[in-house]
Amino acid sequence: MLYIYLPLVLLLSLLITYYFLVTYIYIPIILLIIIGFIYYFFIWSKTQIFGYFPASIKTNRKIIALTFDDGPNPPYTEELLTILKRHGVKASFFLPAKNIEKFPELTRKIIAEGHIIGNHSYSHKFINNFKSLCFELEITKAQNIIKKVIGRRPALYRSPWLFKQPWLLKNLKNNGLTPVSGFFSSNWEIWKAPAELIARNAAKVVAPGRIIIFHDGADTRGGVRKGSVEAIDILIPQLKKQGYEFLTVDKLLGLPAYQTT
Repeated sequence: MLYIYLPLVLLLSLLITYYFLVTYIYIPIILLIIIGFIYYFFIWSKTQIFGYFPASIKTNRKIIALTFDDGPNPPYTEELLTILKRHGVKASFFLPAKNIEKFPELTRKIIAEGHIIGNHSYSHKFINNFKSLCFELEITKAQNIIKKVIGRRPALYRSPWLFKQPWLLKNLKNNGLTPVSGFFSSNWEIWKAPAELIARNAAKVVAPGRIIIFHDGADTRGGVRKGSVEAIDILIPQLKKQGYEFLTVDKLLGLPAYQTT
């Protein structure tokens, strides 16, 4: 007798499955569209919808800017400075001021070796983007700490995760800061990949006039950045052979690195 009802059971199962597919298939699609919308407008490196947020300049010259986020982070920042010095390259460091408070001497060493420092917020907490649309406290607190440590306030600012919105950009302008974006060197960097893999991916990202983003720390938590640091030692000689020159972000963009007041 059960065999009589089997086709009905199968038909009913198919109808129920079809109903749920038709009803709920749109939910993940809508979510993906929303995520894509947020990424395009608020995070994507090239987005200029809300205002000037440079990731590159238009040029045929083989010039790039190497930038490093989330330091200082011993011992990796020291190792990075040694590599940069050996290759005669100057770079730009966007530092959360909470890290600067922990390592003021290492911060001053970055400056002493000819590199520049930019504001990368105080705490690097993503949630703080939504506590204050203008991000006022994160910006001004960082500016004051950097001034106390190195004697100057940066004129360049990079948002954590490159997050941008019109109120933030307006606030930066009011505080005499220019936002700086860039191209992430490698999607593998976050996974602490081997240096060879990071360097190989970064080489594909490099193009004339681009600002390239590496990390010598992780937010304000420190973390292991051995692969990222060693990748720089691999990448710089390769790019030099291709004729690339290395500039700090301020020189690339033709902007001041520090405020005059």
